[in-house]
Amino acid sequence: MQRMARIAFFLSAFLTGCTGAIPNSTSGSNEVFTPGDGYERFYSSADHNFRYAFAEHQAPTRRGSRSERFELRDGDCGGGDCGNPRYRTEIQMPTKSNPANVGKDIWYGWSFLNSGVPSFTRENSLRLVFGQWGMPGGATPSIRLIQLGTDEGNWTACQNTTCAGSAINHGDVVIQLADMNRAFDWGKHKNEGYVCRLFEMQEHKDRWVDLVMNTNFSDGEDGYLQVWVNGDLRCNYNGPIVSPNSLLKGAKPGHRRGIFSSYTERWTKTHGAKPKPTLVVYYDEFAVGSSRSQVDPLLREQSNKPAID
Repeated sequence: MQRMARIAFFLSAFLTGCTGAIPNSTSGSNEVFTPGDGYERFYSSADHNFRYAFAEHQAPTRRGSRSERFELRDGDCGGGDCGNPRYRTEIQMPTKSNPANVGKDIWYGWSFLNSGVPSFTRENSLRLVFGQWGMPGGATPSIRLIQLGTDEGNWTACQNTTCAGSAINHGDVVIQLADMNRAFDWGKHKNEGYVCRLFEMQEHKDRWVDLVMNTNFSDGEDGYLQVWVNGDLRCNYNGPIVSPNSLLKGAKPGHRRGIFSSYTERWTKTHGAKPKPTLVVYYDEFAVGSSRSQVDPLLREQSNKPAID
């Protein structure tokens, strides 16, 4: 009886202390977890990279019973990332499941929680991307949700027609139009495509951030991109979003989310062989639709729409 009690106590303590990496089945400790319908893992084969996290095990959820947990450790790599200065844990929406088209109005909404991502400087930034949208075939992403170093960005000198965010004077999580920056060499006078500050990573640690994005992925002057953070409009850009070269590769922008360390050379130059930090984030309530009311986590909650599990 005493032995059974000790085992029960150990299991209880283990489950309570977990950070959300709780299996959604019990077929084995090395199981690679499969994302929901319409998604697939991308270069992220380690079992810890992607899992579902469950509220019943004290994992953070925005609403409902489960969230998506992404964990990136030093040394993780897969596919073409190996041998290059990048690594990731991402899931992607394949083209066949993707409702977006160039020139079509579309809305995205989701909730994001930082559980283990620190701030960086220009010298050691890992260029972390937490969401990206772009054409297939290896095209440069049209839109990236990226974390800069806290001392990065030419915000004061950037032309108003490009830097179209609200008047917040800080924030290391920003929107970048990476495709336009590369195709037209925007440079410092257009802030290298960083058009809007959204929020500060450390200010929102362990707190859910609701994000809503509306765009039409246009390649012309009729393009637009708006992003709301916890109900506040933080980005209001008008102009082209997709370059002509990327448009040649297709007209259906795909989507990935998770953690993508897109360039590790700065860390290596600053810290040498020092291990990179383990990074953990959660996503919940991710939705795609034709109106804000369909995708905004707060509006869905207020109108008693079911949680997205």
